[in-house]
Amino acid sequence: MNRKYGIISFFILIATLNPFVQGQEHKNIVGIGAGMSPTYDYAVWVGNPMNVWVTKNASPVIQLFYARQMLQSVRLGSYFEYENAKFESTNNKASRYNVGLNWLAQYPNTAFHAQLGGYAGYGFISVSDWEQLLFGSDIGIMIGPAFEKDNFGVALHLQYGKAYYVSSGSPDEVGFAIPRILLKVYYKL
Repeated sequence: MNRKYGIISFFILIATLNPFVQGQEHKNIVGIGAGMSPTYDYAVWVGNPMNVWVTKNASPVIQLFYARQMLQSVRLGSYFEYENAKFESTNNKASRYNVGLNWLAQYPNTAFHAQLGGYAGYGFISVSDWEQLLFGSDIGIMIGPAFEKDNFGVALHLQYGKAYYVSSGSPDEVGFAIPRILLKVYYKL
């Protein structure tokens, strides 16, 4: 576990190393994303004592992010994400909080281009009727078009990932399939 925190800390350090010493180039990227996670049948598996698949209703997702342009076509960054969901079959309300690292490649080097990347994060889920918080990680990919003009950019990302959360209470584990559609607006500093 300490090795995982060391690796995450190392990537955060690389992404934020010398953020304002860059000459005339704008390499720091800050932005916000908003979108939704659509209704997804059998998106959530709830473990012991229930051991059932439940449907998650459509839910809003908010994401704040920072990235550093490492190469002309590669960005490394970090993000904070919040999702507020409701499970259809159990009527439970859930909130998911996640912090993690992401990476993006873009091609071609034009104003309108495609972006492809991934993310890995760690966070917790709070559910209204469950005994305690569940902690875990998620990992996934993102793809979509983007448009940049001067220092402003807009991207539409389709994201899909898997997550696994555990607790010492009841239920003891939850697995997620997490599809998302996010419209991201960002500014290069």
